[in-house]
Amino acid sequence: MRRLALAVVCLCSWSSYAMAWWDEGHMRVAATAWDLLSPAAKAEASRLIRMNPQYNAWVAAVPQPYIGALRDIDRYTFIRAAVWADDIKEMQDYKSASKDDAAATSEAGRNIGYADKLIHGYWHYKDIPYTRDGSVPPAPDPVDASTQIKALRAALPKTAGMSDDIRSYDLVWLLHLVGDVHQPLHSTALFTKELKAKWTAAGKPDQGDRGGNEILVTPADGVPVKLHAYFDAIFGGYSTIYGAIYDNFDPYTHRPNLPAADPAEAAVTDVDTWISESNKLAVRAAYAPPVLDANGNVVQKAELTRDYETNARKAAELQLPLAGARLAKLLNDALQ
Repeated sequence: MRRLALAVVCLCSWSSYAMAWWDEGHMRVAATAWDLLSPAAKAEASRLIRMNPQYNAWVAAVPQPYIGALRDIDRYTFIRAAVWADDIKEMQDYKSASKDDAAATSEAGRNIGYADKLIHGYWHYKDIPYTRDGSVPPAPDPVDASTQIKALRAALPKTAGMSDDIRSYDLVWLLHLVGDVHQPLHSTALFTKELKAKWTAAGKPDQGDRGGNEILVTPADGVPVKLHAYFDAIFGGYSTIYGAIYDNFDPYTHRPNLPAADPAEAAVTDVDTWISESNKLAVRAAYAPPVLDANGNVVQKAELTRDYETNARKAAELQLPLAGARLAKLLNDALQ
Protein backbone atom coordinates (compact mmCIF):
# COMPACT_ATOMS: atom_id res chain seq x y z
CA MET A 1 0.00 0.00 0.00
CA ARG A 2 2.85 2.42 0.81
CA ARG A 3 4.33 1.88 -2.65
CA LEU A 4 0.97 2.48 -4.31
CA ALA A 5 0.54 5.70 -2.37
CA LEU A 6 4.03 6.80 -3.30
CA ALA A 7 3.33 6.12 -6.96
CA VAL A 8 0.28 8.39 -6.84
CA VAL A 9 2.31 11.14 -5.18
CA CYS A 10 5.08 10.86 -7.75
CA LEU A 11 2.60 11.06 -10.62
CA CYS A 12 0.83 14.09 -9.26
CA SER A 13 3.48 16.16 -7.49
CA TRP A 14 6.56 18.03 -8.62
CA SER A 15 9.16 15.78 -7.08
CA SER A 16 12.77 16.98 -6.98
CA TYR A 17 14.09 13.48 -7.58
CA ALA A 18 14.57 11.68 -10.87
CA MET A 19 13.54 8.05 -10.86
CA ALA A 20 13.92 5.72 -13.82
CA TRP A 21 11.71 2.77 -14.73
CA TRP A 22 10.32 2.66 -11.19
CA ASP A 23 10.60 -0.60 -9.28
CA GLU A 24 9.34 -3.07 -11.85
CA GLY A 25 11.52 -1.73 -14.64
CA HIS A 26 14.69 -1.73 -12.54
CA MET A 27 13.99 -5.25 -11.32
CA ARG A 28 13.47 -6.50 -14.86
CA VAL A 29 16.85 -5.01 -15.84
CA ALA A 30 18.47 -6.83 -12.92
CA ALA A 31 16.64 -10.08 -13.66
CA THR A 32 17.91 -9.96 -17.24
CA ALA A 33 21.45 -9.31 -16.04
CA TRP A 34 21.39 -12.11 -13.45
CA ASP A 35 20.57 -14.71 -16.06
CA LEU A 36 23.58 -13.59 -18.12
CA LEU A 37 26.12 -13.63 -15.28
CA SER A 38 28.88 -16.22 -15.03
CA PRO A 39 28.84 -18.52 -11.97
CA ALA A 40 31.83 -16.66 -10.55
CA ALA A 41 30.18 -13.27 -10.98
CA LYS A 42 26.94 -14.53 -9.42
CA ALA A 43 28.81 -15.86 -6.39
CA GLU A 44 30.75 -12.66 -5.81
CA ALA A 45 27.75 -10.41 -6.43
CA SER A 46 25.70 -12.44 -3.95
CA ARG A 47 28.45 -12.27 -1.34
CA LEU A 48 28.66 -8.50 -1.67
CA ILE A 49 24.90 -7.95 -1.64
CA ARG A 50 24.64 -9.79 1.69
CA MET A 51 26.56 -6.83 3.17
CA ASN A 52 23.83 -4.33 2.28
CA PRO A 53 22.16 -3.00 5.45
CA GLN A 54 18.74 -3.94 4.08
CA TYR A 55 19.62 -7.52 3.12
CA ASN A 56 17.98 -9.22 6.11
CA ALA A 57 14.86 -7.11 5.69
CA TRP A 58 14.62 -8.09 2.03
CA VAL A 59 14.75 -11.77 2.89
CA ALA A 60 12.38 -11.46 5.85
CA ALA A 61 9.80 -9.64 3.72
CA VAL A 62 9.21 -12.57 1.37
CA PRO A 63 5.57 -13.65 1.90
CA GLN A 64 5.10 -17.37 2.53
CA PRO A 65 3.08 -18.01 -0.66
CA TYR A 66 6.03 -16.90 -2.77
CA ILE A 67 8.69 -19.00 -1.07
CA GLY A 68 8.25 -21.85 -3.54
CA ALA A 69 8.77 -19.49 -6.48
CA LEU A 70 12.15 -18.37 -5.15
CA ARG A 71 14.36 -20.97 -6.72
CA ASP A 72 17.40 -19.01 -5.66
CA ILE A 73 17.47 -16.47 -2.82
CA ASP A 74 20.64 -14.98 -4.29
CA ARG A 75 18.77 -14.20 -7.49
CA TYR A 76 15.93 -12.68 -5.49
CA THR A 77 18.18 -10.37 -3.46
CA PHE A 78 20.23 -9.37 -6.53
CA ILE A 79 17.02 -8.25 -8.23
CA ARG A 80 15.71 -6.55 -5.10
CA ALA A 81 18.99 -4.68 -4.62
CA ALA A 82 18.50 -2.89 -7.94
CA VAL A 83 15.91 -0.65 -6.24
CA TRP A 84 18.00 0.23 -3.18
CA ALA A 85 19.30 3.50 -4.64
CA ASP A 86 15.71 4.74 -4.86
CA ASP A 87 14.72 3.22 -1.50
CA ILE A 88 17.20 5.41 0.36
CA LYS A 89 15.27 8.52 -0.68
CA GLU A 90 12.63 7.47 1.85
CA MET A 91 14.99 6.42 4.66
CA GLN A 92 15.21 8.78 7.62
CA ASP A 93 18.94 8.38 8.13
CA TYR A 94 19.71 9.60 4.61
CA LYS A 95 19.90 13.31 3.99
CA SER A 96 17.43 14.79 1.56
CA ALA A 97 18.59 17.01 -1.27
CA SER A 98 20.18 20.12 0.21
CA LYS A 99 23.20 22.37 -0.11
CA ASP A 100 25.19 19.51 1.45
CA ASP A 101 24.08 17.06 -1.24
CA ALA A 102 24.53 18.75 -4.58
CA ALA A 103 26.53 17.98 -7.70
CA ALA A 104 28.94 20.89 -7.24
CA THR A 105 30.00 20.09 -3.66
CA SER A 106 33.32 18.53 -2.75
CA GLU A 107 31.59 15.37 -1.50
CA ALA A 108 29.38 14.87 -4.55
CA GLY A 109 31.53 12.18 -6.16
CA ARG A 110 32.91 10.50 -3.07
CA ASN A 111 32.99 6.71 -2.77
CA ILE A 112 33.09 5.76 0.90
CA GLY A 113 30.64 2.88 1.14
CA TYR A 114 27.60 2.57 3.36
CA ALA A 115 28.90 5.27 5.71
CA ASP A 116 27.73 7.70 3.02
CA LYS A 117 24.28 8.95 4.01
CA LEU A 118 23.83 11.34 1.09
CA ILE A 119 21.08 10.48 -1.38
CA HIS A 120 23.12 11.66 -4.40
CA GLY A 121 20.08 12.31 -6.56
CA TYR A 122 22.31 13.78 -9.30
CA TRP A 123 24.01 10.39 -9.75
CA HIS A 124 20.85 9.10 -11.45
CA TYR A 125 21.07 11.11 -14.66
CA LYS A 126 23.19 13.12 -17.08
CA ASP A 127 21.25 15.86 -18.81
CA ILE A 128 22.50 16.42 -22.35
CA PRO A 129 20.88 19.73 -23.39
CA TYR A 130 18.31 19.70 -26.17
CA THR A 131 17.08 22.97 -27.63
CA ARG A 132 15.43 24.11 -30.83
CA ASP A 133 15.05 27.83 -30.23
CA GLY A 134 18.63 28.92 -29.66
CA SER A 135 18.46 28.76 -25.86
CA VAL A 136 21.83 28.64 -24.13
CA PRO A 137 21.83 25.89 -21.48
CA PRO A 138 23.77 26.23 -18.23
CA ALA A 139 27.09 24.51 -17.63
CA PRO A 140 26.75 20.75 -17.00
CA ASP A 141 26.99 19.27 -13.52
CA PRO A 142 30.53 18.16 -12.61
CA VAL A 143 29.17 14.92 -11.10
CA ASP A 144 26.48 12.89 -12.81
CA ALA A 145 25.51 9.37 -13.88
CA SER A 146 28.40 9.17 -16.32
CA THR A 147 31.11 10.15 -13.84
CA GLN A 148 29.73 7.84 -11.17
CA ILE A 149 29.20 4.72 -13.27
CA LYS A 150 32.81 5.08 -14.43
CA ALA A 151 34.10 5.60 -10.88
CA LEU A 152 32.06 2.80 -9.29
CA ARG A 153 32.89 0.37 -12.07
CA ALA A 154 36.60 1.08 -11.67
CA ALA A 155 36.40 0.47 -7.91
CA LEU A 156 34.40 -2.78 -8.09
CA PRO A 157 37.08 -5.39 -8.99
CA LYS A 158 39.07 -6.87 -6.11
CA THR A 159 42.22 -5.68 -7.83
CA ALA A 160 41.14 -2.07 -7.23
CA GLY A 161 41.97 -2.55 -3.55
CA MET A 162 38.70 -1.23 -2.12
CA SER A 163 37.09 -2.67 1.02
CA ASP A 164 34.19 -5.09 0.62
CA ASP A 165 31.92 -2.48 2.21
CA ILE A 166 32.71 -0.03 -0.60
CA ARG A 167 32.48 -2.74 -3.25
CA SER A 168 29.05 -3.81 -1.97
CA TYR A 169 27.88 -0.19 -2.00
CA ASP A 170 29.24 0.31 -5.51
CA LEU A 171 27.58 -2.86 -6.77
CA VAL A 172 24.07 -1.94 -5.66
CA TRP A 173 24.48 1.54 -7.10
CA LEU A 174 25.62 0.08 -10.42
CA LEU A 175 22.63 -2.28 -10.50
CA HIS A 176 20.49 0.84 -10.45
CA LEU A 177 22.45 3.40 -12.44
CA VAL A 178 22.97 1.24 -15.52
CA GLY A 179 19.20 0.95 -15.70
CA ASP A 180 18.80 4.67 -15.12
CA VAL A 181 20.92 5.80 -18.06
CA HIS A 182 18.97 3.59 -20.44
CA GLN A 183 15.77 5.50 -19.63
CA PRO A 184 15.79 8.17 -22.38
CA LEU A 185 14.76 11.03 -20.09
CA HIS A 186 17.69 10.37 -17.76
CA SER A 187 19.95 11.52 -20.57
CA THR A 188 18.30 14.72 -21.68
CA ALA A 189 16.92 18.08 -20.58
CA LEU A 190 14.94 20.36 -22.87
CA PHE A 191 15.85 24.04 -22.77
CA THR A 192 13.55 26.69 -24.22
CA LYS A 193 13.23 30.43 -23.79
CA GLU A 194 9.77 29.87 -22.37
CA LEU A 195 11.08 27.51 -19.69
CA LYS A 196 13.95 29.86 -18.88
CA ALA A 197 11.48 32.70 -18.31
CA LYS A 198 9.56 30.46 -15.92
CA TRP A 199 12.69 29.69 -13.88
CA THR A 200 13.76 33.35 -13.89
CA ALA A 201 10.34 34.43 -12.62
CA ALA A 202 10.71 31.91 -9.79
CA GLY A 203 14.13 33.36 -8.90
CA LYS A 204 15.92 30.10 -9.75
CA PRO A 205 18.64 29.14 -12.23
CA ASP A 206 17.52 27.69 -15.53
CA GLN A 207 16.95 23.93 -15.21
CA GLY A 208 15.09 23.42 -18.46
CA ASP A 209 12.41 20.77 -18.21
CA ARG A 210 14.44 18.61 -15.79
CA GLY A 211 14.24 15.56 -18.02
CA GLY A 212 10.52 15.87 -18.63
CA ASN A 213 9.59 16.70 -15.04
CA GLU A 214 8.29 20.15 -16.03
CA ILE A 215 6.06 18.83 -18.82
CA LEU A 216 2.59 17.39 -18.32
CA VAL A 217 1.17 15.03 -20.95
CA THR A 218 -2.20 13.34 -21.25
CA PRO A 219 -2.01 9.62 -22.09
CA ALA A 220 -4.90 7.53 -23.40
CA ASP A 221 -6.40 7.17 -19.91
CA GLY A 222 -6.99 10.94 -19.82
CA VAL A 223 -5.09 11.55 -16.58
CA PRO A 224 -2.30 14.16 -16.95
CA VAL A 225 1.11 12.93 -15.81
CA LYS A 226 4.65 14.25 -15.95
CA LEU A 227 6.42 13.22 -19.14
CA HIS A 228 9.28 11.76 -17.08
CA ALA A 229 6.88 9.67 -15.03
CA TYR A 230 5.12 8.49 -18.17
CA PHE A 231 8.36 6.91 -19.41
CA ASP A 232 9.29 5.63 -15.93
CA ALA A 233 6.01 3.74 -15.68
CA ILE A 234 6.07 1.97 -19.05
CA PHE A 235 7.11 -1.32 -17.39
CA GLY A 236 5.06 -0.85 -14.25
CA GLY A 237 5.14 1.18 -11.09
CA TYR A 238 6.14 0.80 -7.47
CA SER A 239 5.42 -2.77 -6.49
CA THR A 240 6.93 -5.88 -5.02
CA ILE A 241 9.65 -7.95 -6.62
CA TYR A 242 7.62 -11.02 -7.40
CA GLY A 243 6.77 -10.12 -10.97
CA ALA A 244 10.44 -9.80 -11.81
CA ILE A 245 11.59 -13.21 -10.57
CA TYR A 246 9.79 -15.36 -13.13
CA ASP A 247 11.55 -16.46 -16.31
CA ASN A 248 8.72 -16.40 -18.82
CA PHE A 249 6.38 -13.58 -17.95
CA ASP A 250 5.60 -10.77 -15.57
CA PRO A 251 2.35 -11.67 -13.77
CA TYR A 252 1.59 -7.99 -13.18
CA THR A 253 1.38 -7.19 -16.88
CA HIS A 254 1.12 -10.67 -18.42
CA ARG A 255 3.67 -9.59 -21.02
CA PRO A 256 6.24 -12.12 -22.20
CA ASN A 257 9.89 -11.37 -21.62
CA LEU A 258 11.39 -8.94 -24.08
CA PRO A 259 13.67 -10.20 -26.87
CA ALA A 260 17.36 -10.48 -26.11
CA ALA A 261 19.52 -7.45 -26.83
CA ASP A 262 21.57 -7.36 -30.00
CA PRO A 263 24.97 -8.93 -29.10
CA ALA A 264 26.98 -6.18 -30.78
CA GLU A 265 25.10 -3.44 -28.94
CA ALA A 266 25.26 -5.37 -25.66
CA ALA A 267 29.05 -5.50 -25.98
CA VAL A 268 29.39 -1.70 -25.94
CA THR A 269 31.03 -0.69 -22.66
CA ASP A 270 31.45 3.07 -23.09
CA VAL A 271 29.08 4.81 -20.68
CA ASP A 272 28.95 8.01 -22.70
CA THR A 273 27.84 6.01 -25.73
CA TRP A 274 25.00 4.53 -23.68
CA ILE A 275 23.91 8.01 -22.63
CA SER A 276 24.23 9.43 -26.14
CA GLU A 277 22.01 6.63 -27.46
CA SER A 278 19.41 7.37 -24.78
CA ASN A 279 19.57 11.06 -25.63
CA LYS A 280 18.83 10.35 -29.28
CA LEU A 281 15.87 8.20 -28.29
CA ALA A 282 14.56 11.00 -26.06
CA VAL A 283 14.72 13.48 -28.92
CA ARG A 284 13.04 11.06 -31.30
CA ALA A 285 10.43 9.51 -29.00
CA ALA A 286 9.91 11.63 -25.88
CA TYR A 287 10.04 15.12 -27.42
CA ALA A 288 8.08 14.19 -30.53
CA PRO A 289 4.76 15.84 -31.44
CA PRO A 290 2.36 16.47 -29.80
CA VAL A 291 4.61 17.10 -26.75
CA LEU A 292 6.40 19.88 -28.64
CA ASP A 293 4.83 22.06 -31.30
CA ALA A 294 6.38 22.86 -34.69
CA ASN A 295 8.50 25.61 -33.11
CA GLY A 296 9.89 23.37 -30.39
CA ASN A 297 7.78 24.81 -27.59
CA VAL A 298 6.14 22.67 -24.91
CA VAL A 299 2.45 21.89 -25.29
CA GLN A 300 1.33 21.34 -21.70
CA LYS A 301 -1.12 18.48 -21.17
CA ALA A 302 -0.85 17.47 -24.82
CA GLU A 303 -3.05 14.48 -25.64
CA LEU A 304 -0.70 11.69 -26.67
CA THR A 305 -1.54 10.02 -29.96
CA ARG A 306 -1.53 6.28 -30.55
CA ASP A 307 1.60 6.70 -32.69
CA TYR A 308 3.35 8.58 -29.90
CA GLU A 309 2.53 5.96 -27.28
CA THR A 310 3.50 3.11 -29.61
CA ASN A 311 6.87 4.70 -30.37
CA ALA A 312 7.48 5.45 -26.68
CA ARG A 313 6.89 1.80 -25.78
CA LYS A 314 9.13 0.62 -28.61
CA ALA A 315 11.93 2.87 -27.36
CA ALA A 316 11.56 1.52 -23.83
CA GLU A 317 11.37 -2.09 -24.99
CA LEU A 318 14.62 -1.56 -26.88
CA GLN A 319 16.39 -0.09 -23.89
CA LEU A 320 15.41 -2.41 -21.05
CA PRO A 321 16.96 -5.68 -22.33
CA LEU A 322 19.95 -3.71 -23.57
CA ALA A 323 20.47 -2.28 -20.08
CA GLY A 324 20.31 -5.78 -18.59
CA ALA A 325 22.82 -7.21 -21.07
CA ARG A 326 25.25 -4.32 -20.59
CA LEU A 327 24.94 -4.57 -16.82
CA ALA A 328 25.76 -8.28 -17.04
CA LYS A 329 28.87 -7.60 -19.11
CA LEU A 330 30.00 -4.91 -16.69
CA LEU A 331 29.66 -7.29 -13.74
CA ASN A 332 31.16 -10.27 -15.51
CA ASP A 333 34.21 -8.16 -16.33
CA ALA A 334 34.49 -6.73 -12.80
CA LEU A 335 33.64 -9.74 -10.63
CA GLN A 336 35.44 -12.67 -12.23
